[in-house]
Amino acid sequence: MAANLERLKKRIKTLEEWVDENEAIAGPEGTLDTINYLIAGRKQAEGMQNHLNQLQQYLQGFLNENELMEKWNEYIMEKENAVETRPPLEEAENGEEVGEKDNEGSKTSEESET
Repeated sequence: MAANLERLKKRIKTLEEWVDENEAIAGPEGTLDTINYLIAGRKQAEGMQNHLNQLQQYLQGFLNENELMEKWNEYIMEKENAVETRPPLEEAENGEEVGEKDNEGSKTSEESET
């Protein structure tokens, strides 16, 4: 019984040491750091989305000013149709394009031992 109590005390001490070492990561400081990181990432993503929206507006204005909208739409349709009409990859049929093994000259492990 005393040995079990000593093992339990040792395990508790190990856990307490681990908590002390990792408190900055898993404790309040770590949580705050994680939240700050997530907020900064969110702000960066919003900034990138705003920039993309601005570039799309510039493109729209350019195409309209230069009367290129019809050509642009044709180009997009052509690209989308090219993807849709691409033939699927042909699969090899059973045994096709697979090397055949030459078993005539090979010996089994039983034959080579005798």
